[in-house]
Amino acid sequence: MSYLELLETELQIFEIQLRQYQKLSLARYCDELQKWNEKINLTALSGAALVRRLILEPIWIARQLGLSGSLVDVGSGNGSPGIPFHIVCPFLQCHLTEVRVKRAAFLRHLVTNLKLQNVQVHRTRFEEITVSPGTVDWISLQAVDLTPKLVHSIRRIANPTTTILWITSPGAQSVLPPLGNLSVPITGTHVFLYRLDLT
Repeated sequence: MSYLELLETELQIFEIQLRQYQKLSLARYCDELQKWNEKINLTALSGAALVRRLILEPIWIARQLGLSGSLVDVGSGNGSPGIPFHIVCPFLQCHLTEVRVKRAAFLRHLVTNLKLQNVQVHRTRFEEITVSPGTVDWISLQAVDLTPKLVHSIRRIANPTTTILWITSPGAQSVLPPLGNLSVPITGTHVFLYRLDLT
């Protein structure tokens, strides 16, 4: 079964509708991820599990929160959630940060191959990213710990309305008082939302 067919099935399960061009872009992303995964370790997932965790979860989250504006994705690695977010959301600017050379090369390949507009790959640690302070609406983290050091770095580019989106496993403990939280249906993946007190 192709990734496009798997995607169609998962979209029905999650009761989500997408435009055809979005589905084609997401299926191509899955194809590229599988191909590059043979050379570098990007994910242990494959098939329906890959589609559900790396595609459907971010799409469901994006729909629930109405993501738009500008996004910084921390530790973008295999491209999720940043790439799915960008494909289905009206972002004006999307910044993907990845310190590892080969993974950053994969992300740049995706941006070119999928013809993604207004996406910039930063091959650097998040702490060293150069983004205009106060212009970021959303900061997403998945498979990344929200440590005090990272929170300090986020303060450097955040504004009072910047929302931090921490996607984590069920049962994870919030490290800060959350603004709110979500639980993804079927998978149970947890999402904590934060805004920092910048005063």
